[in-house]
Amino acid sequence: MQSKSRLFTLLALKEQLVVGYKIGYERKLGHFYSWLGGVDPSFRKQGIASELMRRQHEWCRRNGYRSVRTHTKNKWRDMLILNIRHGFDIIGTLTDAKGEAKIILEKKL
Repeated sequence: MQSKSRLFTLLALKEQLVVGYKIGYERKLGHFYSWLGGVDPSFRKQGIASELMRRQHEWCRRNGYRSVRTHTKNKWRDMLILNIRHGFDIIGTLTDAKGEAKIILEKKL
């Protein structure tokens, strides 16, 4: 995390408990990479991931970013669907260091 430029982190809290998070960083000037995120399984299907994404994208707009990129895997269908519902386009695929296929998604802000 220390090597990432302009790291931005959001937390979703229920009282003192972290129930969700979203972390990203500047990929290059004007472009943000949404890197990591998740919601505790017992708090899913309540709109937490959508709200974290909405707030991340609003922060990105306010800070001059023109696009957000993320990667996911086909096996993480809920995340893939969430990204598409929030305006991301599939722009390609890649194979990671473990030989697993990843889907590259990008959203214009």
